[in-house]
Amino acid sequence: QQQQQQQPRRQVLTAALPFVAEAAQTVPQWDLLCGVAAAVCSIAWVKIFGKLKRAGVLEQNLSRKLVHITTGPIFVLTWLFFSDAPYARFIAAAVPCLNGIRLLAVGSGVVDNPGLVKSMSRSGDKAELLRGPLYYIAVLAAVTVLFWRENPAGAITVSMMCGGDGIADIVGRKFGTAKLPWNSSKSWAGSAAMFATGMVMACAYFWLFCSQGYFECVPLQFVLPYLSVVCGACTLVESLPVNSWFDDNLSVPLVAAGMSMLVLPMAAAAAAGCSVPQHSVLQMLHIH
Repeated sequence: QQQQQQQPRRQVLTAALPFVAEAAQTVPQWDLLCGVAAAVCSIAWVKIFGKLKRAGVLEQNLSRKLVHITTGPIFVLTWLFFSDAPYARFIAAAVPCLNGIRLLAVGSGVVDNPGLVKSMSRSGDKAELLRGPLYYIAVLAAVTVLFWRENPAGAITVSMMCGGDGIADIVGRKFGTAKLPWNSSKSWAGSAAMFATGMVMACAYFWLFCSQGYFECVPLQFVLPYLSVVCGACTLVESLPVNSWFDDNLSVPLVAAGMSMLVLPMAAAAAAGCSVPQHSVLQMLHIH
């Protein structure tokens, strides 16, 4: 066992898809092209839901929630196409930043875009874009810069904010007859859906980025108990009656990121059969 512990850690990669490294060397400004493509796809994706709403295929609230659920996770998948250049994460982060500028322009009334307002707001008030949707965009930019591909905390944060929190509203409205005793506007069904969806999405991202070599793979039997703590904490925070002064798009990501930083090293340590020295926590999370 001592010999196994003394073996060097498996070398992790900084670029995933096999063709990316080659393309980054042969195609001029590869990362910039990836950023432009991601930005165009992001805008087109929102427009698709706007058209479906106007055509009567989707109800406005469902359209808005589907945008919430899908946009962030799809953006995280685009990380796979960027190179291992140190500046790649910043080009990727520029995509949500550009969308944030767009929201600022429309929400403040500088630019008139009724379609965007209807697809991303509850009430149809353009000022609403400056709250929840803008926080959502800010979180995507933050996790891209701070965590990027080498730290699973970023993908877990997106999983809980987008998949978990988004699906909770849809399920809660449809099946949420049994309300939570501490918050009558939330339901057991919605909270259960948030926990389950967040767990599934986080596990999928963990496996995807691990399998591509971004960080060392930890067997799921060690990850799941600790990941369930993260998802449970996020679900509890989302269920609290504090939405009027602390938006879910801020509270859930903050808890997801903080708890992931706290408990994921424990999962890695459990898999290695050792305790976690305090000085190694940041190293295990690939934060320098």
